[in-house]
Amino acid sequence: MRLIYFGANPLAYPAIRQWSQRNGVEVTCVREGLNAGNIGMVEGYDGICLYLSDAMRSDEGIYRTLHGYGIRQLSITATGVDGLNRQYAQQYGFHVTNVPGYSPTSVGHFALMSVLMGLRCIAAVEKDALDSRTMIGRELSDVTVGVLGTGRIGSVVADGVTALGGHVIACSARTNPLLEGRVRYVDFDRLLEQSDVISIHVPLTEETYHKFDFGAFSRMKEGSCLVNTARGAIVDTEALLAALDAGRVGGAVLDCVEDEERYMATGWKNNPLVRRLTRYPNVMVTPHVAYYTQRAVDEIAVAALDNAKNVIETGRSVDMVL
Repeated sequence: MRLIYFGANPLAYPAIRQWSQRNGVEVTCVREGLNAGNIGMVEGYDGICLYLSDAMRSDEGIYRTLHGYGIRQLSITATGVDGLNRQYAQQYGFHVTNVPGYSPTSVGHFALMSVLMGLRCIAAVEKDALDSRTMIGRELSDVTVGVLGTGRIGSVVADGVTALGGHVIACSARTNPLLEGRVRYVDFDRLLEQSDVISIHVPLTEETYHKFDFGAFSRMKEGSCLVNTARGAIVDTEALLAALDAGRVGGAVLDCVEDEERYMATGWKNNPLVRRLTRYPNVMVTPHVAYYTQRAVDEIAVAALDNAKNVIETGRSVDMVL
């Protein structure tokens, strides 16, 4: 068996080599992501691991070409699969897997840090804001933290906040029994109205796209802070900008922004939305690095390779999404 791994992080190469030796499977690492210019490298391989590019949302040719090379599975090296064109994937008969199970503490601890940074106005401090009112902080024990989504990552945030003496309310499709007695579940409207900080931990779907829109921001508690370490398009950026202008939102710490995929190769700061957001003293933006720890990078690579191997050998994987 031969696998080709596009968008491979050099920091994961040792883990990839160990996996290759342990499983007796040849793995070729390509630092560049899959694109129309390098897709020919796939010829002769049995399977592929890749990070979904922006082009894969709409370019049928990528799916058709991969199918022509005999590829029948797509092992996505991330949790989110919102960049996948499901219609084309189904049309060309691909089995698709993702990596939902890598270290939840990587994103969870980053989000907890972001909550604290938002409360302590670190963005304004770092920018040396002239108005000292933008730098006055609040203590965790004095506020209510709202957690949207209490799955593996959201529960880490809720655990961390309560351990540090904070109060948590949550809104989630399913209650998490591990949080029983420590977290009060509310509906989305009450989460908006009662939270001093909201941390987002849900996937990007048709239902969550622009969930934080103009209406949502108008219902948020005045002066509250928004933390997003999930997916950029869950937040309508124009609505956030309007809420910042109106003083409705007291700050934002964002590890993801709409349209970020378009600027990964050319520089995330070139994103016009990032430029507009970062002109506010109370907004901090980071380039989708919440997950980025050595443990998480290694676990993602190994899980993606396991998924590719399992699908090729058995047609199945516990991480199958299509």
